[in-house]
Amino acid sequence: MMSENSSVNSIENTSKSNEELRERIAQLEAEKQEMKKQHNLELQQLEKELSELKTRFITTVSHEFRTPLTTISFSAGLLENYSAKISEAKKQTHFQRIKYGIDQMTSLLEDVVIIGKLEFGQCEVNLTLVNLEETCRSLIEKIQNKTDKHQITFQVQGSNLEGLFDEILLKQLINKILSNAVKYSPEGGEIQCELLNQNQQAILKIQDSGIGIPKSDQERVFSNFYRGTNIDTISGTGLGLSLVKKIVELHHGEVEIESEENQGTLVQVSLPLLTKSEVEN
Repeated sequence: MMSENSSVNSIENTSKSNEELRERIAQLEAEKQEMKKQHNLELQQLEKELSELKTRFITTVSHEFRTPLTTISFSAGLLENYSAKISEAKKQTHFQRIKYGIDQMTSLLEDVVIIGKLEFGQCEVNLTLVNLEETCRSLIEKIQNKTDKHQITFQVQGSNLEGLFDEILLKQLINKILSNAVKYSPEGGEIQCELLNQNQQAILKIQDSGIGIPKSDQERVFSNFYRGTNIDTISGTGLGLSLVKKIVELHHGEVEIESEENQGTLVQVSLPLLTKSEVEN
């Protein structure tokens, strides 16, 4: 009798175990289908964002090329058709406009090429010994020569401001921050630049007194093609700060922004002053 009860209990337990197993299998299958559905939704969202990014890229770049092309075409047309009637001073003005338009297009192309390489991990970093103070002074002088509405000051604290950097990318980084400071201070004013060596970290601070960045925009200013909601008619691609952040990260540094709308913006970049021996080790 006991043996029969044991057999019955064993069969019931086995049946119960099989039922629990089937339920678990069904649960796992449902979870799998849910995960698959979620994955497909995420994939669709990524594809949508990529499509929107491509559209924004084409629209932005096309728009930014149109302005300098229009300027070049207009000035070239005047010089071609009315050269004999235009004074030498006017001719020089149009030549300068053409040159400026070409510079704008060249800068835009460089941004697009570098951003593309950085995004796909194809940008090689060629480290050479660079004097940061000399590099900053040179770039500040070039930008100062292009504006008479802004006064760019430069202060240096400490010494030994040399380190291993990719010189081309470093110049691109500094130039973008300075150019933004000028561009987004349309009324002119002072732009303060400070460079110091702090525990073998080069700290570059660039402060303007321009339109600033709204609080609601500050979390996204390093995103590709993102532009502040207060820029109005100021032209730009929204690539500048994105490019800055990527170059800083390639050099294992940090970039921070402090800004208040209509009160100006402070951009602070920290870069390690690495020596050749430190890089090799």
